[in-house]
Amino acid sequence: MTGNQTTNVLHPRPGRGLHSARHTQERKITTMGKFFSRLAVGVGALALAAAGTFGGASVASAAQGTDGTPPGNAASDTTGTLIVHKYAGSVTSDPALPNDGTAQTPDRPVLAGIEFTVCQVAGIDLTTSAGWTAAESVTVGTATCKDGTTQSLTTLADGTATFAGLPIGLYLVTESDYPDDVTPAAPFLVSIPYPSTSGTGDAQTTNWLWTVHVYPKNTLKGSGEKTVADPTTNGLGSTVPWQIATRPIGSFNNGQPLTAYKVQDSLDSRLTYVADSAKVYVVAPGATDGTLLNEGTEYVLTAPTAAGGTLIVDFNKTYVNGLPAGTTFKITFHTTVTAIGDGTIENSSTEYVNDDTEGYTPNTVTTDWGAAKLLKHAKNDTTKVLSGAKFEVYNSTNGACATLGSKITVNGATEFTSNSSGVVDIAGLYVGKNSETASRVYCVVETEAPLGYELNNAPQAITVLPGAYAQGDYTLSIPNNPAKGPSLPLTGGQGTMLFLIAGVAIIGAAGGTLIFRKARA
Repeated sequence: MTGNQTTNVLHPRPGRGLHSARHTQERKITTMGKFFSRLAVGVGALALAAAGTFGGASVASAAQGTDGTPPGNAASDTTGTLIVHKYAGSVTSDPALPNDGTAQTPDRPVLAGIEFTVCQVAGIDLTTSAGWTAAESVTVGTATCKDGTTQSLTTLADGTATFAGLPIGLYLVTESDYPDDVTPAAPFLVSIPYPSTSGTGDAQTTNWLWTVHVYPKNTLKGSGEKTVADPTTNGLGSTVPWQIATRPIGSFNNGQPLTAYKVQDSLDSRLTYVADSAKVYVVAPGATDGTLLNEGTEYVLTAPTAAGGTLIVDFNKTYVNGLPAGTTFKITFHTTVTAIGDGTIENSSTEYVNDDTEGYTPNTVTTDWGAAKLLKHAKNDTTKVLSGAKFEVYNSTNGACATLGSKITVNGATEFTSNSSGVVDIAGLYVGKNSETASRVYCVVETEAPLGYELNNAPQAITVLPGAYAQGDYTLSIPNNPAKGPSLPLTGGQGTMLFLIAGVAIIGAAGGTLIFRKARA
């Protein structure tokens, strides 16, 4: 087995699923280096020891071994310490950092909250030369834990977990608990003490380490996410909220320090940025809520001043490089929708790291809008169009208009009037987001009838689809009955008879008056 050995299988914990075999095979047993080839050095050191076995060393109470002391010169109950350091990305891939069990100073963000489990490998006695020889054939897959030797610790805020008081032996180290967004390091083997070598050839020397520092690699996952919410109201001109969640620090650039980091959002020409609406938050690893950052010190904001334009959040690199691995940023802002076009308004954000000009873009989201167009005409005659009819638009209740929802404002207007062509244009109504909703029902109510026609004020449902209506197409045709005029006097028939009877009565009255006057004379 060589120092470049990789584990073939990583047994996951229940409920986490299998990790990619490719990821597992790519992870070297980072803490061991050329460990098993160094086992021979250990055997040689034991053979050169004065007593030849640990039994020949002086007996003392269990105590931490001193680095540089060969195992053959230490008491059999001497103990060692294993310090696990967790950083995002690969620390040992840095040629400036030797993988030899000594303490290093990586330029990577630390990972807290990662649990490691350590146990002594059963059947391997490193207090004997035979034990060192037997250890050469042990692999991660064949190692079994000695009863009563298993212990677990979680990395602290500085990314370390310290296992002290470990008896001389071979140990299996497993990353046993980790967040969902972390791909764990492969299990590995390490000895206490550890034969750390330096130099090459005849100049190679061995320094026995009783405090061993290991740097298992962790890969952070996280693709970032762009989201859009429903508008504040459902008419064109209303405010649409957007949110950007960045990738976690340490999940890109191999966790190395950043020389530049910014997030950019290029707005569609149908969107207008709402002044002073942008807010930037830092979200701690594993948290959901963030802390508002200070503009000007922790980031610089460049905001668009007209329709379209680009929103840029340029982070302070010193601030970012001081954050722990797994930290994310959340950026929120608002826009108004000023036109619908084809009805589907896309938006995405891009992260730029260091001198990268292509950037990284996660998902694209859309806010979806449609227009409504009504035709106002005389009853039973669609060619006789009517102007001057006025309408209001309401949200529907459960897709019906028996009970009206809230009144809708479209581009500042709450009343919509039919033109000389009998057309009522309602410029834009919200349909949904990310094509999740194919259509949305609204209610229209006629509030004023065309001159000479009766009011048709029964609420009527209209179905709005993403996009605009073409010339000659209508969401709904709404007829009006002609207004009823006053009742006119009748001529002929019974009316003529009434006039005749009235005339006879008048003549009769006149004749009677004449006779009366003659009689008196």
